[in-house]
Amino acid sequence: MIAIKGLRKFFGHVEAVRDVTFDAADGTVVGLLGHNGAGKTTTLRMLSGLMTPDAGTITVDGLDVAADPVGAQRAMGLLPDSRGLYPRLTPREHIRYFGELHGMTASAIRERSDALLHRLGLESLADRRVTGFSQGERTKVALARALVHGPRNVILDEPTNGLDVMSTRAMRTLIRGLRQD
Repeated sequence: MIAIKGLRKFFGHVEAVRDVTFDAADGTVVGLLGHNGAGKTTTLRMLSGLMTPDAGTITVDGLDVAADPVGAQRAMGLLPDSRGLYPRLTPREHIRYFGELHGMTASAIRERSDALLHRLGLESLADRRVTGFSQGERTKVALARALVHGPRNVILDEPTNGLDVMSTRAMRTLIRGLRQD
């Protein structure tokens, strides 16, 4: 469960986020909608512990994100707006690296990696460096990396940005599947 109450963020005199309040119960999909510059990404950065709110509270599965950002991050999978892939690594290496960061065992990482590569249709690309991957392929690698530790909460910042129609449909199907999981 994610709970956000009275969230505010200023950049100088500009109020980027004003009194955002919502709950996202387990098993639900919640979208933040708004025009460019409305504060959606800033809200997600505060939710993920990458930015500190000026006011308000954020809890993830009962953990206060401001007080324990690392603990809250462990409870989440994050697909940021900038995917941040390492171009020299393969999808399999990205998944393994993030599994290790989450303290998973080598056997658990292998098992989860195989399952994610299959689910995301990346099996044929699993051992190719991500340099030269399409936007959709890069998004899938970043999503696999975010899901490796089996988080209960998944934060997706513009998951269909730059995707073609078929990839967008596949991403929506995947999101519905994550909700069912």
